[in-house]
Amino acid sequence: MDVCMSSDLDIAVKYATFVLQWFLSWVQGCPSALLVFFLTVCGAIITWKFLTEQRVPHILSDTNTSLGLLFLMVMVVMRIYTMSNQVLELKKELVNTAWGIHQGSQHRMELMKLLGKSEQLNMRRGDEKMKEGEDNPLDGCLHVFIDLGSNRGLQIRKLYEPHTFPLAPILPVYERYFGIPKDRNLREICSVSFEPNPKHTAKLKNLSEAYATCGIKMIVYVAGAGHKDEVLRFAPFNSLFGHEVGHDGAARLIHEDESMKEFTETHFHDDVEVEEVNVMRFGKFITDVVAKRKLPLSAKVIKPRVIIKADIEGAELKIIPDMLITGAFGHVDNLHMEWHGESSYRQGREPRMISKLAPAITTFADLTLSEGLEHQFEMEDMDDETYTGYTIYKPWGDYSERPMMSC
Repeated sequence: MDVCMSSDLDIAVKYATFVLQWFLSWVQGCPSALLVFFLTVCGAIITWKFLTEQRVPHILSDTNTSLGLLFLMVMVVMRIYTMSNQVLELKKELVNTAWGIHQGSQHRMELMKLLGKSEQLNMRRGDEKMKEGEDNPLDGCLHVFIDLGSNRGLQIRKLYEPHTFPLAPILPVYERYFGIPKDRNLREICSVSFEPNPKHTAKLKNLSEAYATCGIKMIVYVAGAGHKDEVLRFAPFNSLFGHEVGHDGAARLIHEDESMKEFTETHFHDDVEVEEVNVMRFGKFITDVVAKRKLPLSAKVIKPRVIIKADIEGAELKIIPDMLITGAFGHVDNLHMEWHGESSYRQGREPRMISKLAPAITTFADLTLSEGLEHQFEMEDMDDETYTGYTIYKPWGDYSERPMMSC
C-alpha cells in the first residue's frame, strides 16, 4: 500500500514538474504574455470590486458587458500566445537556415582543400613536364603579376611580403585583384620579372630561388620589354638633373631610331657606358604565354587576374600600341605605370608622343568599364618608389637589403 502511494506521489510530482517546466519555457519564449495575463487578472479584480461597491451606469453593471470584456481580454491573450508560437517557429527556421549556411561553408572549405591538393598534384606533374621543355612556364598560375623594369624586385616583394612594406601605395591594388593577404594562396599567384640590367640579375634570381622554397613561382627574364624581339643598347646611369638616383633606377633602352647624341641631349644624361641587351616582344608574351597558360581547378570559383606594373623609361611608347595590335589588352586586368612624357621634364618627340598616348589609352580603358564590355581593364598612373632608397624615399631606407622570405 505504501509503495503504491509513493508511486502515485512520484508520478504527481513528475507531472507537476513537467507542467511547471513547460510553463517556465513558455514564459521565457513570450514574457509579454505573462505580463498581459497578470494585468488582465488585476484588471478583472479591480473591475469586479468597482462594479460591486460603486454605483455605475447601467451598461457597466450589466453582467453580459463584464463577461464580454473578460472574453475580449482572453482573446487578446490567446492572440499573443499564437504570435509567440509563430515567433518561436521563425526562430527555429532561422537557426536551421544558419546551420545550413554553416554546413555549406564547411563543404566549400572541404572542396577548396580538395582542389588545392589536386592543384598541387597537377603542379608537380607540370614541373616534371617543364623539365622536359613541354609546358608553358606559367601553367598552374591562377593570377599573374608582371613587373616591367623590376630593378631589384621590390614591387614583387611587396606582393608576397606586404607586412614588410605596410605604407606602399601599391598594396590596395594587390588587394583589389588578388584579395586580402590572409586569403591569398601564394602558390597560385605567379610573378614575372623583366629587367635588362645585368647588375640586378643575381639579386632577382636569388629572390626567385628563395620564393621557390615556399612553392611560389617567380620567373626572371634578363631582358627588356619592347615591341619586337631584338638586341638593343642599354644605358645604365645614376644621375638625373645632377641628382644621384642610385641602383641605376633611371636606366633605359636606347632604341634603334635614337642616336646617343639625341639620348644625352633629350634626357639630360652624359658619360653613360652603353651595353647590349636582349629585348622581348611583350605583346606576344601576353598572347602566347600568359593567355595560354593552363589554369588550376580553383579558376572555376575564382576569377583569374593579370596585373602589370611598368616603369620602363619611355619604352611604353612602343609597347602599348603593340599590345593593342596583338590583342594583349584582352588578357590584362590592370596596368599601372609611370608615364615618361613631357611632365617628366624630358624633351623631344618621345615624351611629346607619350603625353598624347597616356590620356588616349586611359580613355580606352575607361570605355571598357563605362560601356560594359565583356573584358574590362584598368589604367592607373602610379609610381610606387617607396622603400627603394631613391630620392625623397632615401630616409625610409633601402629595403632590398632586408632578408628575403623563404620556407
